[in-house]
Amino acid sequence: MKSIKIILLSIIIASLTSCGGSSTTSEQVSTDQQKPIAETVNTEVELKNFTKEDVARFAIASVMQKPSKSMKVRVKDELYYISYVRKSDNQKFDCKIKITGNKIIWATIDGRWRDQMEDERISFEENGKKLKIIQTYSDGSTEIKEFKKGQ
Repeated sequence: MKSIKIILLSIIIASLTSCGGSSTTSEQVSTDQQKPIAETVNTEVELKNFTKEDVARFAIASVMQKPSKSMKVRVKDELYYISYVRKSDNQKFDCKIKITGNKIIWATIDGRWRDQMEDERISFEENGKKLKIIQTYSDGSTEIKEFKKGQ
């Protein structure tokens, strides 16, 4: 009986995702979370009070739990390179970011892109004079940090 329910549920999920249904179900969300971020389709986000450099800086500050003012950003070929120095030992760290729509993918300079199923999903939202960085982990939990312009 359980196997029949599982098969029926699989058929329903397959039909919903293949038809491009616009309703959101928990099955669709969990399926989306398993795709590498690069496969998701995003429309370009127009920022009003922040720049993409701000987004990149705040994202790495959020991920690394470091002050955003210590981050330096440079742009090359649509990638955002962020560096900062850890005060405790003066060690320099370098990361890179891709921004697609409101999605953020990051990597250390010589490391892998964090776009696999087990990696957290990072997105952002601009709400007036605040920018939210939203980290969603593979277990479904989220962490949201808000930043203000000039922070």
